[in-house]
Amino acid sequence: MRDDLISLDELVAHRGSMRLVDRLIEISETHAIAEAEIRPDNLFFSAERNVPAYVGLEMMAQTIAAIDGKTQRNAGKPPKIGFLLGCRRYNAASALFAEGDLLTIFAKMVFTDGAMFSFDCRIACAGAEIANASLNVYAPDNPKTLLDRRLA
Repeated sequence: MRDDLISLDELVAHRGSMRLVDRLIEISETHAIAEAEIRPDNLFFSAERNVPAYVGLEMMAQTIAAIDGKTQRNAGKPPKIGFLLGCRRYNAASALFAEGDLLTIFAKMVFTDGAMFSFDCRIACAGAEIANASLNVYAPDNPKTLLDRRLA
């Protein structure tokens, strides 16, 4: 299958209203570009405040998840969950994303040791950067084992 025909369902574990990115524009094992349109059906949308800009962190994280999903897919495995460990310097040009905004989310890997990753991310709207951050994530080989241990 051509990379431009890969669906988000193949790469990202998020489903239904928790999926905040709408489509992939570009994907590799080290970077991704996704789009998200701000619509009233967004889980975080309200008529008074539209979508708070801090939701951009989750959009960035889901774009990163697509990168790991591509790696998993190439190894013949389904997408897995990862864990957002932290964010450095989340800067947003405004406090909200407005209804009708078409956001382009960029994620580029800057470090990995196999399970720990660091990404530079940014969000643009109409060609202008409106948010950026550095995100650290943990994507263990078997996240279920880690979750089961925490629940015990």
